[in-house]
Amino acid sequence: MKVSLICPLYNEADSIKYLIESILSQSKKPDEIIFVDNFSTDGTVDIIKKYKGIKLIQAKSNISEARNIAVKAVKNDIIVCTDADSKLHKDWVKNMIKPFEDKSIDVVGGAYMAVGDTKREKLLAKITVPTVDRMHDDSFLPSGRSIAFKKRAWEAVEGYPEHLDTGEDTLFDIRLREKGFKFKIAKDAISYWKPRASVKAFCKQFYKYGLGDGESKNIYRMKYYALAVYGFTLGSLVFPLTWTVYFLFEVMRYKSFTLGWLMLLKRIYYVAGVWRGLFNHL
Repeated sequence: MKVSLICPLYNEADSIKYLIESILSQSKKPDEIIFVDNFSTDGTVDIIKKYKGIKLIQAKSNISEARNIAVKAVKNDIIVCTDADSKLHKDWVKNMIKPFEDKSIDVVGGAYMAVGDTKREKLLAKITVPTVDRMHDDSFLPSGRSIAFKKRAWEAVEGYPEHLDTGEDTLFDIRLREKGFKFKIAKDAISYWKPRASVKAFCKQFYKYGLGDGESKNIYRMKYYALAVYGFTLGSLVFPLTWTVYFLFEVMRYKSFTLGWLMLLKRIYYVAGVWRGLFNHL
């Protein structure tokens, strides 16, 4: 089974070496590797040029446009996609494409794990990504850092939504599900990445996630998220102690005041981003 690996890039000098080396050391190597770079200015391109076997395309693009440019350039029907700040388990490609042995499978969602070096990074990692046990074939929306799909599925939904800079992978997944394409989750195909190094960057990350879900109106397609956003917002307006109650709930769940505080910040910034994204349409 031949497979093409694609990845969008922009100023990834700090991480791209680790991604490339994890790709080149795969137990099942991709048959082609295509990177699309948005004219990085930090030496990313110079690092890539030190390695053989990587096709580099430079184009002015956001993350969605870069992925679409890469897909249009691939030679194979099976495409695996990751992000430049990832480091792939040695069996990532092999385990990502194995479900395609069942010809009815159109999309494979891989697992991803945040791993930290510092105590702060480890805490942020714990609440940044869903655990593997929460990834289900009929509901999980794979991240762009660990997904595989058939090119015809990508064509059927007209590719990644190029008007979005964030939340684009969620909308791509939703459109694939709405079209009836069959998903399979590969929990043993693991992409590792580092969480944000500071609380400020962590808050900005979830604000942007919310912004993307608001601007794309993904929130209306994810009933649980919509209920959480409206419930949290209404509760905060009607019941002044909502934040305190939520904080204490998370403290009890994680048995940690620090994680309770971080979960509260995560919720506040995500909800704020959603409302900003929705109001951008008014």
